Amino acid sequence: MPDYPWEFADAHCHLDSVAGGFSPTILHITCGYSDKANQRNGKIAEENANAYLCAGIAPQEAMKHPDIKIKLNEWEETIAALPKLVAIGEIGLDYHWAKTEEEKFLQHECFISQLVLAERLGLPVVVHSRDAEAMVLDILGNFNLKCMLHCFSGSAEQAQAAVAGGRAVVSVPPLRNKERRKFIRDLPLEKLLAESDAPYIGKAPSDTLEAIKTIAEIKELDVEAAKRQLLMNTIAFFGVK
Repeated sequence: MPDYPWEFADAHCHLDSVAGGFSPTILHITCGYSDKANQRNGKIAEENANAYLCAGIAPQEAMKHPDIKIKLNEWEETIAALPKLVAIGEIGLDYHWAKTEEEKFLQHECFISQLVLAERLGLPVVVHSRDAEAMVLDILGNFNLKCMLHCFSGSAEQAQAAVAGGRAVVSVPPLRNKERRKFIRDLPLEKLLAESDAPYIGKAPSDTLEAIKTIAEIKELDVEAAKRQLLMNTIAFFGVK
């Protein structure tokens, strides 16, 4: 097995919003959600050997901009030029916050545009879905993209369907619930990643360890073995070199 310099990987965090907690022993995939956040996280990735970047416009941000198509022309060019970019994300749909059809429309416009961008750049996508899992999976079915379902909160059956095509993985946060336990149990270990989503779920990237322990417990694995396999899964999915 390769000898990596990291103890484990945090497949999704927001280092620009984390107060401290950056560790040299963790592989960090730091993620933007707006034009400014993308640039802040790009700077962090550029300055730290153990940080890599996902950049995108999240659905909650997209619905604030009635001129989203015009904005995307500028933002997507900026995204494509960012350092250490390993995925487009986080992108997706969030019907919890979209209260009107106009807001849903803007989210859809943004999501599809960035899926096209990911195809053009040959990059995977990191997808946020909330109260919109079925629609997200339906849209993804029209694209030939590697996809990470970040902090997935859909059903175990939806998780199974997502990975069935062979190009999707599901990321587990340090937050337990019944459906999450089901899909951790049922999915192959190679289809799972672990994340902190710091500072929004975990407080720091180190809280990824709680997600790893949950996976290890359900899969009946030694924690060190789970750390190693999930690290390798993260490296393989994002193409980290």
